[in-house]
Amino acid sequence: MKLTIINIANKMPSWVASSCDEYLKRINHGKYSCKIIEIKADKQPSKPTLENMLQEAKKIRANIPKDSFVIALDEKGQAMNSLKFAKYLEDISLHNSNIAFIIGGADGIHADLKKDASLQLQLSNLTFPHALARVIILEQLYRAISILENHPYHRE
Repeated sequence: MKLTIINIANKMPSWVASSCDEYLKRINHGKYSCKIIEIKADKQPSKPTLENMLQEAKKIRANIPKDSFVIALDEKGQAMNSLKFAKYLEDISLHNSNIAFIIGGADGIHADLKKDASLQLQLSNLTFPHALARVIILEQLYRAISILENHPYHRE
């Protein structure tokens, strides 16, 4: 299973980079691989514009690996617990070797890109900054893999 996280972002704080590095190290073994594609955010106008979001969507689309099952992280997306998420990934991987997760920019993900995604996934009912969302999705991917491999990381 090849996992890709595509993130519109500016330079991440060191705690985010070290956290992401740790989870990437844990995930990248055997039949699993994960990478982060960071797309530099354009300068944000004082008010969000549709044009800015459209430009970000184009950059994201250009970086989605071919034949990927695309999951857009969105606060209004479908909620899952960790066990359901693990099972969902397992089911997806039966027909898709590439799974791409999208974390949009400061104004979110363009509506067309969300609509075209195979799934819109909510990480929580709470709202998180994009840097923290990156760490959370990596932790949940590691947790899902641990569940699928019967590793004791996840305790019920």
